[in-house]
Amino acid sequence: LMKQAALFFRRDLLSKIADRQYMLISLLGAPLLAVLLAFFTRNVSGQAYRLSDNENLPAYMFMCVITAFFMGLILSAEEIVRDRKILKRESFLNLSWLSYINSKILMMLLFSAIQTGTFVLAGNLILGIKGMTLTYWVILFSTSALASLTGLNISSAFNSVVTIYILIPFIIIPQLLFSGVLIKFDSLHRGEEAYNEYVPLPGELMPARWAYEALAVEQYGSNRYQENFFEYDMEISQNNWYAAFLAEALWRDLWECRTYIDSSHYSAFVAGNLDRLKRYFYKLSEIAGFDPPPGELISSLSPERFDPATAKYSENYLDTLAFHFKAVRRINTMKKDSVTSALVASLGKPAFIELKERHTNNRLREIVLDEFGTDKIVEGRGKYIQKYEPAYKKPVSVNGRAHFYAPYKKIGGAEIDTLWFNLIILWLASLLLYAALYFKLLRKVVNPAD
Repeated sequence: LMKQAALFFRRDLLSKIADRQYMLISLLGAPLLAVLLAFFTRNVSGQAYRLSDNENLPAYMFMCVITAFFMGLILSAEEIVRDRKILKRESFLNLSWLSYINSKILMMLLFSAIQTGTFVLAGNLILGIKGMTLTYWVILFSTSALASLTGLNISSAFNSVVTIYILIPFIIIPQLLFSGVLIKFDSLHRGEEAYNEYVPLPGELMPARWAYEALAVEQYGSNRYQENFFEYDMEISQNNWYAAFLAEALWRDLWECRTYIDSSHYSAFVAGNLDRLKRYFYKLSEIAGFDPPPGELISSLSPERFDPATAKYSENYLDTLAFHFKAVRRINTMKKDSVTSALVASLGKPAFIELKERHTNNRLREIVLDEFGTDKIVEGRGKYIQKYEPAYKKPVSVNGRAHFYAPYKKIGGAEIDTLWFNLIILWLASLLLYAALYFKLLRKVVNPAD
């Protein structure tokens, strides 16, 4: 099998080298696209270019992902259909299909590595993106590799090159629509009962979403400036949401219960609020490290037993929780200030400011923190969902699902950085496509008579 794979690979490589136009476009196309893209997204708002002021950086990052996906798809879309006659002629030799596809995949991975590498080097150099070259390359290479396997499956399934190229827009356009970039996931038409705590299912199926999210989260949280503060900022943000937005919503629930407890028209509404108060008292007590809420308080949070004394007891308990979260927020703010002072003392104030300007981006911060979003907290299915500063929000699901721009994902009790989790997803998808290619699943669906 290895000898056959090597033979297939050598034959394929020699045929590609002999095609000068193919080699020129394949090897020079990527850096030329990067130069074009980076040059026109290099926004200069003042006399000198600063990465922090380049409002086009998020657009550049998204176009990097789409370009990598498109290049991988185009690169492989004709590979098998072009060899169809040769494969038919050599079929009597009983050559290994596994060796053949392995040689094709290896060739595509080689070209993808070169293309994405030259693309990242050229584009990031022009835009002044420092310290992220390897991260960008790994993400874009993984995206291109998945796209190449997608292209090989299509090439294996269809007999016409024209059909293949007609199909490509139907693969690319969903990447644009369901990536969460051009249209926010919360703005997608999903029906009135949509539950918007996590990325919707169409987004979960899009490689562009996984790649762009990894790129955005890493560029924002792991650059040489922000990496010094990210943990503190996350704690400040999360505790601020508990102390301000969530506590305020629960105070409102409590006020509504107190106001409408005697109204038969609002009995179901009041019962729902009381049930939610009980659940959040348990949840927030656990997060704060407190003992479970007093049984007397919990048992009184029912339509039959709720009275002014219970309302006052609940209000005091909620005040205690809010005070704790404010204290944690204050402690982390002090820690962040201490790190800032240490960096200023070590680098000097001008160098500290330069570090921030060279490695952060204001527009990206606005996007991943959703600074212009009006909804910081929404209600859905009897619970409150955090929309405040998504890049700092801790995911709640333990099965890997999360909101867009989550800093990490959870599998059981394990916390996996978004970069590594998303890369694992991309390569697992590639592995599934590899299996589909080996068993010719798509061809069996398209051509069941074969």
